[in-house]
Amino acid sequence: MKAILSRRLAELPASRAQWNALVAAMPGSTIFQTYEWFECWWNAFGHDKELFVITLWDGAALSAVAPLMIVRRLGLRQLEFVGSPNGDYQNFVLGSDPDRVLVSLATFLRDSRREWDALVLRNLPMDSITYRRFPGLLASLGINSTDLEQERVACPTIMVSSRPAETRQILQRYSMRRRIKALQQAGDVTFRRCTTHQEIDRELPRFFAQYVERRRGTAAAASFMRPEVTAFYSSLAHALLTNGWLHFSVLECGGRPAAFHLGFEYGGRLYWYKPSFDPALSRLSPGKVLLSHLVRDALERGLNELDFTVGAEAFKYRFADTQRTNANVRAFASAWLYHSFRGMARARQLLGRLRRRLRR
Repeated sequence: MKAILSRRLAELPASRAQWNALVAAMPGSTIFQTYEWFECWWNAFGHDKELFVITLWDGAALSAVAPLMIVRRLGLRQLEFVGSPNGDYQNFVLGSDPDRVLVSLATFLRDSRREWDALVLRNLPMDSITYRRFPGLLASLGINSTDLEQERVACPTIMVSSRPAETRQILQRYSMRRRIKALQQAGDVTFRRCTTHQEIDRELPRFFAQYVERRRGTAAAASFMRPEVTAFYSSLAHALLTNGWLHFSVLECGGRPAAFHLGFEYGGRLYWYKPSFDPALSRLSPGKVLLSHLVRDALERGLNELDFTVGAEAFKYRFADTQRTNANVRAFASAWLYHSFRGMARARQLLGRLRRRLRR
């Protein structure tokens, strides 16, 4: 199997169609592995990073893609997924034969270890073959790894098409019907998905403004005021709409936007990603009313699930009946870096225990 390393986007030997066909063939793939996510994110945020994309080829057939980049942190050359930390489920693109290509990827990283210091795989699903097998493959090649530096990340989900009766019961709860009725008393309530590029151009600026107002004074609001962030979401929305993978919706009350949701739809899964609501209407719970419409939309169109993605917020568990879990994996090109990191991780754990005892 031949490996090709690309350090510039223009050098990438794989086409968009080849890349996305490999994603579609990969068990457990998500919207965050698609070429559109990779390209839009890199064009918006890659100016101060170095591309490090590995493609594996079996003759003329693309077998795997490792969409990595080098980020310099504290003097170390750190390999991370392109899209980190914005991608809620990150992974290599492994196609239909992940066991074989993971061995080749691990071998290539071993052979190129002079070009990087640490490999940091964030938001890696724990049920993925990459999480289960890749650290062991690296260890067999002399590269030590650990996943102990952070706690696990919860990803609640509501299964829809396989549990239609239970999903309808959620929508018929008294608390849900009461909130919908209260919002309707403030004006006519409508829910719609934006399905044209013209609608995206019209509604995205209103979404950005509402998102910032809703989170005024927070880091999230400050992030959405950066031009590269709005440029990323604008280009991503248009790119995903073209492929039918965008789920950008607006809930209107009395003719004005009460809530928005910028999310995705891929592989029968609706992804909860960036919601907002008008803070002037907060007492009427427009965000929860929007969520009820998203659940109903997923049910009516036969989607498998509504995935709340990363985060254990309490409101998600009022709907969720399943939970996935992500972890972060680190690998080190040299033994001294590995042992230094392990020592610091142990020190932080001991310090945390000491603090908890002192509080008690």
